[in-house]
This record gives sequence, C-alpha cells and structure tokens, in this order.
Amino acid sequence: MFRQCRLPPEVIDPFGSMSPRLASRVVMERSRNCAIRGKTCRYRQSDDKRKVPVRPAVAVLARRVDSLIHYIRERGLPVPPIDEEDHRVLKNVLDALELRCEDVITDSNRTHSRRVQPNGLPNSSNTGPTTPMSINSSAPAAQQMQTDGVRPSRQPTVHVERHDPLPDKERAAWEGSTIVEGPKADEEEEDGDSDDEVTDQLSCRLGRLQVTHDGQLRYFGSTSNLTLLDALVDVTPPVAIPRDAPELLENAKLNQEVDEAFEKHLIELFFAWQDPSLHVIDAESFWRSRAQSREEGLATPYYSRALSDAMCALGAAYEPKYHPDFVTFPRSLAEYFGDRAKLLVELELDNPSIATIQALVILSIHEASCTRDSRGWLYSGMAMRLTLDLGLHLEMGPYVEKGIIPHQDAEVRRMVFWGVYLNEQFWGFYLGRSAQCRMDAVTVRKPMSPSPLPTLSWKPYPDRLGTSFPPIPFNPLCQEWVALYEIMLPLTDVLYGCSEISTHALQELASVTVEKLQQWQLKLPVELKADKATAFQSPLPHVLTLHMQYYQFMIHCHKPYISRRHIQPQPPQGPGSGHARKMCIESAVAIVELLDLYEKAYGFDRSSIQMVSFVFSAALILIFNTIPGRTTPQDQRLVNHLSTCFRALDRMASCFENARRTSVFLGTLRRQWQVRRQKRRARTGALNFAYSRKQGLSESSGWSRDDSYEYPSRQCQTAVTESSVTALETELSDLVPFYSAVADAPISTVDFIGPNLCNILLSEGIPRAFV
Repeated sequence: MFRQCRLPPEVIDPFGSMSPRLASRVVMERSRNCAIRGKTCRYRQSDDKRKVPVRPAVAVLARRVDSLIHYIRERGLPVPPIDEEDHRVLKNVLDALELRCEDVITDSNRTHSRRVQPNGLPNSSNTGPTTPMSINSSAPAAQQMQTDGVRPSRQPTVHVERHDPLPDKERAAWEGSTIVEGPKADEEEEDGDSDDEVTDQLSCRLGRLQVTHDGQLRYFGSTSNLTLLDALVDVTPPVAIPRDAPELLENAKLNQEVDEAFEKHLIELFFAWQDPSLHVIDAESFWRSRAQSREEGLATPYYSRALSDAMCALGAAYEPKYHPDFVTFPRSLAEYFGDRAKLLVELELDNPSIATIQALVILSIHEASCTRDSRGWLYSGMAMRLTLDLGLHLEMGPYVEKGIIPHQDAEVRRMVFWGVYLNEQFWGFYLGRSAQCRMDAVTVRKPMSPSPLPTLSWKPYPDRLGTSFPPIPFNPLCQEWVALYEIMLPLTDVLYGCSEISTHALQELASVTVEKLQQWQLKLPVELKADKATAFQSPLPHVLTLHMQYYQFMIHCHKPYISRRHIQPQPPQGPGSGHARKMCIESAVAIVELLDLYEKAYGFDRSSIQMVSFVFSAALILIFNTIPGRTTPQDQRLVNHLSTCFRALDRMASCFENARRTSVFLGTLRRQWQVRRQKRRARTGALNFAYSRKQGLSESSGWSRDDSYEYPSRQCQTAVTESSVTALETELSDLVPFYSAVADAPISTVDFIGPNLCNILLSEGIPRAFV
C-alpha cells in the first residue's frame, strides 16, 4: 500500500525530481521536504498529487513513441518490448491520474508474444502506450508537448535509450528540468502555484480516507488539516488495550472465564432472534474473525471482546436470569455481559474499528431493554458518529477498484452502515426524537439484491424440530426497512415536532404518506409477505416484525387526527376523525393478528426487542377504544385483543425489562382513563343522556352517521385471512353506534380528555408517569 524512497537526499534536486540516469533505480521519488530533513518518505502511490513540469513528463512518452515509429518504419521489425522499469513508471502515472491504458495495464511480458502482421505492425490497434494527453504518432513530438491543461501527478522520470534524437528545444526542456541546482528561494516563490506541490496539497478541497496509526481507514473531511498527510502512521502511538483490560475487569469483578461452548450458545441465540430484525453483523465474517483472533492472535476489524460480550448480553436475555454453573449473582446473566461489554468498549473508543460500531449498536439495544433509555440513545448516536469516522458512509467502489479494500469488506461496511442507520431511526421513533444523521453526505448505496455476501438460511435456535426455513433475505429486508423509514420521516418531522405548518398542508402530507405506505405494502416482494397463503408454513420472525412496523406507522399517521377539533383543518378537509379512529383500530388489530402468528410459531419468549414498541402502540389504541362494562360481542373481541397484548408483554418481560415497564404503564393508564370516564359520566348524568338520544349519534365523537366520505384504504390483508378481514369490517361497523360517547355522553372519549392531553397520551408518553 505504501512506497518508500531509500535514496540519499543528495541525488534529489531542489525541485524534488531525479536525473534520468538515477530514475530507474527507484520506484517512487522522495518529496523535497523529506529530502531536506533526511526523513523516510512514505505515501500511498494512488494518492500522490505532486506535480512535475509537463514537458519532461511528455518527453518521456514522446521519445518512446518516436523510437517505436523509427524502428518500425526503417527496419520493418515488430515493436520492441518496453523496459520493465519504464512500464512500471508509466503505469504509476496513469494510475495516479485515474486513467486507463490497456497497453500499459497489461503485463510487459505480453509485448513479447504479440502477433505481427505481414507489414510488420502489431495485431493490436495500440502501437504504444497512451498518455494522459493524447499523442498523435504522425504529428511532430514538439507539437504534442505544447499541449497543456492537464498536469499529471508528480512521478519519477525515466531514462530511455534513444534511437532517434530529440529536437534541440525538447532536449533543452528535459535537461533544464533535471538540473541538480534549482532556483533560489525567491525565484521559487515568484513561480507561484504552477508547480508548487505544497500549494497543491494545501489547496485540496476534498476529504478522503486516511490510514491511521492503528491501521484503520478513517475519513477526514475537506476542512480537516489532517488530510495533509497521506497516512497518519507514527503520529499517535497506539494504546495498549490488552494490558489495561484484565486489570479493569478484575477491579469490576467481571473477570470470570466464560466457557467457549456457553459463549457460542449465547451468540447463536443472538443471531437467531435479535440480529435478523436489525441486521448489523455478518455471521460468516464474525465467526472467521473470531477464530483468527483466538487461534492465531490476529487483530481483525470484525471481532473484539467487547462485541462478543455485547452479543452475549442480548443472547442471555433469552436464558434464565441466573445460570447454575456460570454464577453472576447479584447481577443477572444479561447484566453481567452487558457491563463487561460497556467497560471494554470504552477502551476501544481510542482506536475504534467496525467491531466497535457493532458493539455500540448492540449495547444501545441492551440498554433500552433495561429501561436505560438515555444511555441506549447515546450508544446509538455514538455508533452513527463512528460510521462517519471510519468512512462507512462513503461508496467503496473506487477503493475496491484500486485494490485498497477487498470487495467483501466493502459489502460488510455497506451492511454495517445501513444497520446503524436503521437502529438510529427505530430508537428515534421509539423515544419520539429526531435522528441527527445528515443523509445528504451519505454516498454509500443501499444493499444490493442479490447480496454479494454468502446467503444463510435462518433456523430457530435451539432447533428441536429440525424444521427447514428459507434463506434470510437480508438485502431485500434492509431495503424495505430503509424505504419504510424514508416514507415516514417527512411526516413525523412536522407532525410530531413542528408547529409552523398549516393544518391543511399537514393533512395533505399525512394523506400522501398513508398512500405511500399502502403502496409500499402492495409492492413487497413475495419472500417478505406475511400471508398465510404463502408457500411457507410460518412467516419468518423478522418478516412479521417488518409488518408490525408498517401497522405502527399507520397508527402514527392517524393518531393525531382522532380528535374532532385538535389539528383538524378548518374548514374541514379529508375524511375526518371517524376515519382516523377506524384506521387506528384496524392497524392495532392487525398487529395483534401478527402477534398471534408469532406466538404460535415461535412463542413470545423468543421475541425481538422491537416488538415491545409495536405491542405498546396496539395496546394503547385498544385501551382507548374499549369501554369498561360493555358486554357486546364487538367489545369483547377488542378486549380479547387487548388481553393478547398484555399476555405478550408478560412473556416478553422475562427477556426485556422495558416490556415489564410497558405493561405497568398501560395498566396504570387504563385505570386513570377509567376513573376519568366514570367521573365524567357522574357529572353529566341524565342531561347528557337525554341530549345524546335527541341528537342520535354525537358529532363530537367523530362517528357521525352523516359522514359519507369514503377514504381509499386497504383493509388488513397482511397476516389476516379473508374471513378475518370480513369479520373485522363487520365488527367495526357494529361498533359505530356504541362510540357516540362515553356511555352515551355527548362528548366523545377523545374530546373530554382535552386535545393537548389526548395528543400527549396517544404519543406514548405521559409526563411524570414514572417519577
């Protein structure tokens, strides 16, 4: 990757160039600054942006072409092979300028085996190497050297034995550019920016990846002065992490030896139940790097002790809290590995790698599952920042073509970046906070389909039945997750966080977003459908999770509009509050239908942490629309769905503490709403009862019989059979008369709470609910 000049300083002239007789002795020249200070000059060949005078560079190529023309015309012989050193120098020039020449790129040995036609010309149409500026073999060489406008990067010149002397002017230009004694300092300053390599380096406006002292590629932008060195090697001494880690682990009482089989068991649990939903680790790369680290002692960017412990922390969530053999009391098993990972990842932050980013993503999930939302949000943001630090947001195609990184590594970097992005977006929606990643600076493309990485088949772990499942469509799955978030982001940025927008414009944006979401679901590939009618016995768990996210977004789009007055445009526009409530109920019931499928296939104790958020949203809508004391079949169905939500949270609580918190939250909220409804009924009494009978169905409820607006919407088709959809439509139609008010009161269940309070409650956050 790096070239090094070993010639003493005295063979390099003040211009930083070499005489022709010495040029063939080295591959790369040494810069003037290094020559003056007597330092070793190291830099990446492809990034060398230093200049040489144009005429000497063109003269080398012109002399080569002239000798070939003379040889062919006068003697009728085939083109002589180019010298190996000349071939290498010309190839370096073209590589530095990012130009392509087949004659130069091809190995020099091929020049010996070219077939010659009867007239003595090679069979190839290229009779000589092309140069950065076009050279016409029939034109005088001096005419070609007058072409300027392209200044090649500074490369060593070569001495080629001449068959035909150059004109006097060209020889003077060549010799004048390679004299040992250069101009004086004041004359060099007067020359300006034309050939000053320092000026060119200082004026560069583009950022790039740099190799730092720890061997990692890092990105530095155009405003960073650190781009002035091609490699930040030996600038900062590496930190001895292995020396510090054992001592810190011992002081924290986290230094127990983990049995390798037990550790592998926990990691397999992580890969089976958590990673597919938010895919951020390539299993094949991880296991290979883990073996290299443990067996050969190699440091790789895809494995670290912190990453392994973080994966074990999430895998341990699916195990009993206290293990009989691996005693961690008073810490639970998951807390033990989580604390180890947090301690070790702090040491890695001095020299982060891709494994550090992956560990931070997993720790953000672990911390959120332990109800430490602030730390989880912080880790998620740190992971996103480090993707920019390591340049994961950049498209790696040019670096792959230059051989800087392998193709598979580029695909892993792509996968990690989009996994970090999805994690950031998910927790942003869960906490109601805006992610801070600037996507306008991201150039890396979304994962391609089919994936260049090895495709793995998903299987439950432990797999007691030996059931076969299809391969995990990681790339299509990631593409659909990203597309889903991209649809929602424009709406949520203003619907839940901006008041400086008209209600009419907001309603139009919400309507457009809902339509895009419905189109997204219609266009899903077959392998990501969640219908019972598919060829598979049960949908994959991460496919069910994807559909739950879709229905949660449908709730987010309609929830603010369930109030008749709050943010409703005036004059009225759109389908109204009745339609919004209906869509919320449909989406909540669809989530419950998906939960039923998940429970039958895998069980709630094998849920991913994302499902806690989906159950939260569905249960909130069902609580809001369930009237205590009603015994109609329609109400009883909603109560049954609500019971499924609480049963799911109860089983998930054995894995994730935030599921227990959510269950307590919903139970407390349900009791508070019930008390408020009872007080409201007691105050209104008979007056409101008579009023509601006189008016029929209260308009304030949003379920007006006169509301004939038909909003184009799809019923819950995914994961819901045709019969269940029909039953749901009948159920919702039968429920309309019962939603005129709370126990027939004239004020709706939405409006009696108050618009502001309603919006807060239905945004999944009650201030001071947990003090």
